[in-house]
Amino acid sequence: MGVARASAAVGVVGGKIYVFGGCRDRGCSKWAEVFDPKTQTWDSLPPPPECIRDTVYIHDSVVVKEEKVYAVDGIDTTFYYSPREDKWGRGSTIPRKGNKRDWCVIDKVVYACDEHGVLSWCEADQLEGEPEGMYWREVKGLESLKESLSSSRLVHFDSKFQPLWEAQKIRHGLQAKLVDLLPGARLSICGGNIVVFWDKGDHDPDDIWCADLEICCTEISLQRRGGEIMGNVEWSSPVMTVNPFSERYKVLYSASVTL
Repeated sequence: MGVARASAAVGVVGGKIYVFGGCRDRGCSKWAEVFDPKTQTWDSLPPPPECIRDTVYIHDSVVVKEEKVYAVDGIDTTFYYSPREDKWGRGSTIPRKGNKRDWCVIDKVVYACDEHGVLSWCEADQLEGEPEGMYWREVKGLESLKESLSSSRLVHFDSKFQPLWEAQKIRHGLQAKLVDLLPGARLSICGGNIVVFWDKGDHDPDDIWCADLEICCTEISLQRRGGEIMGNVEWSSPVMTVNPFSERYKVLYSASVTL
């Protein structure tokens, strides 16, 4: 890439890798780039409208219909780049309820997990700027996973950080607990199923500290029945145990690889 990025969107369309956002300099000419694996070269994309370029934080991105790379920004609005049309556009707004994170797409359905441990879904077509926003529904049959997934967090911190957050809550009139801000479950696609990674600490979910952390994994098969999608846990097991502070292990991203 021609510029360093953090919290950027990325997607593969037509065998090329599209990356945009996450730049400190919003006016950067390389705000959006595409990588061609065949020629091993990066090229800049056309600059997006200012309303898109002002996006500071992108927390999720998905490719829909192998045509468009969608990104979700920090205020849960969506925008996209279409390589075929060579244009930028705005998508739908996501209802803020549940703080949905780590999107994936299977068979034109978008899935995401929220801070309450609920795996939800919506039709991918609803990303296309629906005026009423996206209609999310819960994947049924996964009640046994909710407690475990709801206690998983993207970032772990020690007791020194808690007073800083409490000061911010008072200053800005916030209500959220620090542990509830960043859901930690990570979703991957594997043969039409969803594989979920999450961490499990030996503490109360409202506590901010734990000595040991289990990295767990479960595979969920999906079946559509009328207007509902049913999920079934095929298997679930811890895969490793770590210390969240001394060893600095954390599941930030997961992907399916065929060997």
